[in-house]
Order: sequence, then C-alpha cells, then structure tokens
Amino acid sequence: MAAARRYWFALTVCGVLLALSLPLYLTDGQVCRPEPSVEGMSMCTAPVSSPVGILGRYDLAHPGALQLYWLLALVGGGWALGRWYRRAGHGRRAAAGVAVAVLLTGVTTVLTWADWHGFRSASAWVESAELLLFNGATPLLVVGALLLVLAVAERSAGPAAFAVGFCGLAYVFATRDSFGVLHDLGAPVDVLSDPAGIRQLLNLAIPAAALLVAAGVAYGAGALGRGRPGR
Repeated sequence: MAAARRYWFALTVCGVLLALSLPLYLTDGQVCRPEPSVEGMSMCTAPVSSPVGILGRYDLAHPGALQLYWLLALVGGGWALGRWYRRAGHGRRAAAGVAVAVLLTGVTTVLTWADWHGFRSASAWVESAELLLFNGATPLLVVGALLLVLAVAERSAGPAAFAVGFCGLAYVFATRDSFGVLHDLGAPVDVLSDPAGIRQLLNLAIPAAALLVAAGVAYGAGALGRGRPGR
C-alpha cells in the first residue's frame, strides 16, 4: 500500500499536466462536404494520418507554444515528483523516472530541430518512431516511460500492471485517430467530420482521464492501507 500512496501523486501530476495542455491541441474544425469527382461521383475525405498518428506537428496551430508548455511542465513536474518522493524517503526512485523523461524529451527535441521524418520501413511499428517529435505525440510517450520506470522502481505489481496498460493506451492514441478508435468501440462518431476541432484534443484527453481515474483509485488504496491496523 505504501507504493500506492506514492504512485498516486505521480499519476495525478501526469494527468493534470496532460489535461492543462488540451487547449493547445484544438484545431480548426473539419466538416466533410462531398464534392463531385472527375467521374461524376461524390468523394469525401478528412485529414487523418497513419501510422505517424493524428498528433502530427503539421496539424498544430501553435506548435511553439506547445513546446514551451511541455518544457515548463517537464521542469515543474520533475520538481514536484522529486520533492514528493524525497519526503517519502525514496528520492532515488523519482530521480530514475525523471532522468528517463528528460532523456526522452531531449532526444525528441533534437529530432524535431533536425526535422527528422522517421525510419524508412514497411513496419508500422518502426515507422511510428516518427512520433518522437517534441510537439506531437511526445507527451504521451514521456508520461508512459516515466510511469513505467517509477513502477519498476516501486517493485509493486499494481503500478507495474497499470504502467504497462497505460503505455499500450498511449501507443494507440499516439498512432491512431481518436474518432476512429471511438468508432471501432461502437460510439456514434462521424470519423470524417470534426466541426469542433477536437480530434487531436481527444487523443490527449482520454489518456489524461485514465490517469486521473487511476490516481483516485491509487489514493483510495493507499488511504485504505493507512487505516488498517499495523500499517
């Protein structure tokens, strides 16, 4: 239960930072209007990319503002996690996670600056490495790596299982269109039209919600552990 009491704070920090970034992922609305084709038939398309994901930097209205936000978030979030774990007497565990987050962010920053376009491969898994662009899907990758390292450091099955599951969720929403995912799950979503411009926002909002819900569960588990005799 001690691991849950520490881990809930990491989940909360990551969830809040993702949630606060959501306005920066709003885009111009897209409405699908059929247009006559050369053959006289109607065609309707929407700007959805794969496998590099919907969170491509070319779709963002203010990528510079998003870069600045995540740089500040990395510093503030790393400081908060380090302080929390030090107070709990486990500062080294936070240091490992923050170091991985900083390293991954540094790599993605260099690749963005170099205008890297990924590996040439027929494998969607290899091509998805193009997600390592700082103003694209990087936040999901950094959060997933951070939580995984912290879970390993905690040596607790619960946090580890969640971290692995979140990494899978992060990969899905970093490589697929959120509307497409919701449509596949049976939601009544028009995968072509996005008049509100929230397609990219949902790719961050759904993982953020998962983190905040998990944080509440971890906090409850930790509180329950404190209330038991001998804990």
